[in-house]
Amino acid sequence: MNNTATLRPSKGLAITYLVRLSIASPSGGRSEIENLNVIKKIREGFLDYPYASSQAMKRALRDTLKGLGYSVSPIISSSPARTAGDPIKYIDDDLFGYMEAGSKKTGNSEVNKLNGIRKAVISMTPLLSLREFQDNVDFGANMMGLQTGSNPMPYETEVHRGWYRISLYIELDRIGTGDGFITEIKPVSDEQENLDELLKSKEEYDFVKVNGSKYSLMKKQFSQRDPTIAYNRAKAILDSIRFLAPSGRSSNWLIDLTPKLMVAAYVKGARTPFLETPLLDEKQKDKNVVNLTAIKTVKETFADGIEIKSNNACLVVGYREDLIEKPSDLTNGPNVQTMK
Repeated sequence: MNNTATLRPSKGLAITYLVRLSIASPSGGRSEIENLNVIKKIREGFLDYPYASSQAMKRALRDTLKGLGYSVSPIISSSPARTAGDPIKYIDDDLFGYMEAGSKKTGNSEVNKLNGIRKAVISMTPLLSLREFQDNVDFGANMMGLQTGSNPMPYETEVHRGWYRISLYIELDRIGTGDGFITEIKPVSDEQENLDELLKSKEEYDFVKVNGSKYSLMKKQFSQRDPTIAYNRAKAILDSIRFLAPSGRSSNWLIDLTPKLMVAAYVKGARTPFLETPLLDEKQKDKNVVNLTAIKTVKETFADGIEIKSNNACLVVGYREDLIEKPSDLTNGPNVQTMK
């Protein structure tokens, strides 16, 4: 069997980083109390931990890309609303994917159908607080009613502060290619009724087409990938992380979502080795110290999944020296750099 999806592992960039929120109301949740703006939380035991959804974070990345001058896909008025579904023209359709977005027409209905769905190149976790919610509430009042003789409308907003963690996996070898870039679908076998025999074929294929009681192997043909465009789009998403700002609740709760401590690795396969790693040393809670011991342990555990170049692992730790203390012992450790 030579299904091309199983021929080789993907290679990508795995990133885990921390942000520091001084005071924030990161992402709105469902409230059963009138005039109370709650934040999303997940419960573990008796403790609630605030978070912002991955959808909200992707929206922030899209808006940041737009703010940096990139052309993002327009929203098409339909039910439900959708993007243009053109990953060749729009960077966000390439990176974040889409579903049934009415992508560019090729004159082939089967090609159009496959191009109408693109799996996201970027996978993300929610932005999760490392500290439990402390029941802090901000009080405010909507004063607009005073202009019409009405009373001010009081309201409350849940707020929080502390360190938050988020992880991303970017499939670098899928940027600028794959579904959405299909130009043709070609059969690579004759139709057969015996599926088991057909799957013994040495031909490379992407999927099996069913035509009544007969089967055939099909191969997708893609437009030529432009390595320069793929590189620039990968760099664009890293730039957007460097300047990331929230899309909602920013008028009263402006926050900084840029990395303060980051671990990034060039990995084989869809791996996020540092997804659950405590990047700050919990033994020194009165300080913000990089947990190099944990990072070294994970690096050794996933050694076969991290790319090697010139006998060095493709892994780097970056930190903001105004917020994070410089590690005291860097002997035989990972590549640690200050963020500049």
